[in-house]
Amino acid sequence: MTEDALLGFNNPRVRALGVPGGGGVTTASAHALYYQALLHNPGGLWNDDVLRDVKTHVRNHLPDPLLGVPANRSLGLVLAGDDGRSGERGFGRTVSGGAFGHNGAGGQLAWADPASGLSFVYLTNGLDANTLRQARRDIAINSLAGQLR
Repeated sequence: MTEDALLGFNNPRVRALGVPGGGGVTTASAHALYYQALLHNPGGLWNDDVLRDVKTHVRNHLPDPLLGVPANRSLGLVLAGDDGRSGERGFGRTVSGGAFGHNGAGGQLAWADPASGLSFVYLTNGLDANTLRQARRDIAINSLAGQLR
């Protein structure tokens, strides 16, 4: 994701349009509550079978082109998995294999862990152009958050 592409999401016309899969505008607390809803399905908002499938069924095991780690993608989410590579998928090293979420470009972090009941979201309006430093920071932040059980 280039800096220009990220900035393009802030164009008022693009924001009004709403782009599925990118450019969300929210607060960290509202987004964490969304993940709590995925954990607990309040009021039967989603069909239980569909929600269970989305949170557990890996549909894409193809390797991530940058890291070579299996992608572990479901329908719209990334699943941490129990292969010891959750950190490389953006979850840190302390979540359960059942954790699910989807991080955003530019250092946005978002996931929920059914084992602990924790949902975690970290949003920033900054962009770290050093991808290695950002990846290390993301793993560290997520690993610390995953310990809050």
